[in-house]
Amino acid sequence: MLATVSALMLLLLAPGPTNTLLFRAGVLFGYRASWTLALVECLAYLLQVSVWGVAWLYLAAHSPWALKTTQLAAGCYLLYVSFKLWQRKHSAIDSIRDRFSGLYFFWLTVMNPKGLLIVSFIAPISAFASLQGYAGFMATLAMVVVPVGSAWIVLGSRFEGVQKTWLTPLKINRAASVAICCFATLMLGRLAQAVIQG
Repeated sequence: MLATVSALMLLLLAPGPTNTLLFRAGVLFGYRASWTLALVECLAYLLQVSVWGVAWLYLAAHSPWALKTTQLAAGCYLLYVSFKLWQRKHSAIDSIRDRFSGLYFFWLTVMNPKGLLIVSFIAPISAFASLQGYAGFMATLAMVVVPVGSAWIVLGSRFEGVQKTWLTPLKINRAASVAICCFATLMLGRLAQAVIQG
């Protein structure tokens, strides 16, 4: 349980489109006006992970090789994201659209590839095999998503109107790149071990 929660936190804390918008909402509008976005994010992840979980169960039963290929693709995607973040010199936040709807944010989160990573590398095997396993994992996921999303909003609200010369976009991108690369390396190592032992 602790390993699952830790892995979920590590993945969900990583900067991405969803977390960028949460941070941005905190900076522009403060926590009080933006806290509901953490609940919208939670609903989107629950939907996304449920859909991926059903697909994953089907692949595991009918195409084990497709399962490993999908895991490899997910790990390679993370390495690619890490590489692109390392090379990025400026913030990708676009200030043209200040406000966005909850529905827009919901669908952006549903399309986030983290759901596939959660299902393929973090969720226990029993999570989609029984109703009890499913309910337990979804409750754990919700208990991690809401605080992490709220933390991004709170972090953004702390930077509202503050000039921080030490916290540059380059430093943020490099730190995120290293964290994502470490996570991807661990996932690919786990996949390689499963292939060798299987």
